Amino acid sequence: MLLASSDLLLAKGPPKELPMLVTVSDLAAEPGRYDGHRVVVTGLVRSIEMQTGRRGSEFLLLILDEDSASSSGTVQPVQVYSPTIPKVREGDHALVQGVYHKEGKQAGRLFDHFVDAEVILRN
Repeated sequence: MLLASSDLLLAKGPPKELPMLVTVSDLAAEPGRYDGHRVVVTGLVRSIEMQTGRRGSEFLLLILDEDSASSSGTVQPVQVYSPTIPKVREGDHALVQGVYHKEGKQAGRLFDHFVDAEVILRN
């Protein structure tokens, strides 16, 4: 029975890496360090816009600013790609978990400095 259980586990694929807790500043300062890795980042939702991909698929693009009150707006905000509608609004503090990409494609479009979100929660 143990063999059958381990076969089922292998069929699901390897476990996901644990996300690294980072700030918007961390991502802006060292994008290569986090590129392709799962992260958890918190920040202030500056904007949420519905976008359309090259093949007509819709997605939301959130702009996440540094959460810190000491930030003077000099830190590059991170873009967050979400295929689903999150339960956050502009002006909310949000927690985003997903894979960070220094550059890459989503919905057939090129993006720089973005998180492909798995989870977006109001913080």
